[in-house]
Amino acid sequence: MNNRQEIIASRMEELGLSFMAAGLESFLSDQVNQEAPLIESIGELIDLELIPRKERMAKTRLKVSGIPYSKTLEEFDLSWPKGGITQKQFNEISTLSFIERKENIILLGPSGLGKTHLMTALGQKACMNGYTAYYISCLDLLERLQRSRDQGRLKNKLKWFAKPHVLLIDEVGYENLSTEEAALFFQIINTRYEHGSIILTSNKPFGKWGEIMADDAVATATLDRLLHHSHVISLKGDSYRMKDRMKIGVVDF
Repeated sequence: MNNRQEIIASRMEELGLSFMAAGLESFLSDQVNQEAPLIESIGELIDLELIPRKERMAKTRLKVSGIPYSKTLEEFDLSWPKGGITQKQFNEISTLSFIERKENIILLGPSGLGKTHLMTALGQKACMNGYTAYYISCLDLLERLQRSRDQGRLKNKLKWFAKPHVLLIDEVGYENLSTEEAALFFQIINTRYEHGSIILTSNKPFGKWGEIMADDAVATATLDRLLHHSHVISLKGDSYRMKDRMKIGVVDF
């Protein structure tokens, strides 16, 4: 690198353009025998900074999302569920357009059909495509809300949960809620209503939500807001986790 290049690279560093500075020498070498228009060359130079920055920001969003493990939509075996989701539905939610429209995705069905896989895969894709996401189980969510309420900070905590583009709430209905918990759950749904997307998993059909929430009126109000703009996917079939065991004859039916 000649003196002039070193000066330019140093100024790039001062401006915080570290990726561009690091790639400047090889970029200039590549341009020697090229006859591309100047505007295209400038675009390529900017991409040296932009692309790594976007990748780094995506990894940061994923890291702070709380998503517990890495799952992708490509890994989801659409042929395993015996019903409840079509290829068309799968393709539609995979576009993430529901996030822009502030719509919800409700994933219903018994354990082992891939509800959490779909949820976390959509959350991971959202993070990699410029959106913020946050994952939390229903019980952990209610614990945090109860703690904040007891400390007089419930309003601030609800605002915090309203910030992500998409909130992932796992395992709704695996344990019945108290009247107080049901009221808090309604508040989180109401706070995000028409302001941000929710992806939610539950092993209980909507007809059982009155039992889950110990109050038919609160359950109705919650579902009214949750379902107003939503895609409901009710998976049917055998547990995906039993698939490989069934193949080798470990499980008898």
